[in-house]
Amino acid sequence: MADSSPALGWLLRAAPVPGLTLAEWNGRPDGSAELAVGVVWDAVRAQTELGIEALDRLRLAGCAGPALCAVAEGLVSVLVPVGTASTWADPIKGVRVLGRGESLRVPVPRCSHGPYHWLIPPDGSGTLTDPCLLHRALLHASDVYAAVRG
Repeated sequence: MADSSPALGWLLRAAPVPGLTLAEWNGRPDGSAELAVGVVWDAVRAQTELGIEALDRLRLAGCAGPALCAVAEGLVSVLVPVGTASTWADPIKGVRVLGRGESLRVPVPRCSHGPYHWLIPPDGSGTLTDPCLLHRALLHASDVYAAVRG
């Protein structure tokens, strides 16, 4: 059952119909629901290895905002300010930016395991990851994995 935390309210701001989103969170075995991108945040989706590497760098620097994992899809999604999709810098292999008109499957805020889970849960404050810092961290991660693969 979904809770009534500030993070839940913040996430529901991206719900097309909040009541239906709550029902989806409560009714789906994986505890996830589709939320609209480009309303409260955009999302940067990266292959899991790149996303985790980039998030580790951002966490160490104290500047990582909410991020979630879609295990079956092999993707990490980092929430960034609205408009990022239209201004994202150079493309990075294995990275895609989602913006207005797209959706993202999101777990309830307290979910820290399962097919959809938060790596860094939202706290309800609206804090998002700086897209420029994320872009640099993803470029670094891409370089690291390119060097490892030879």
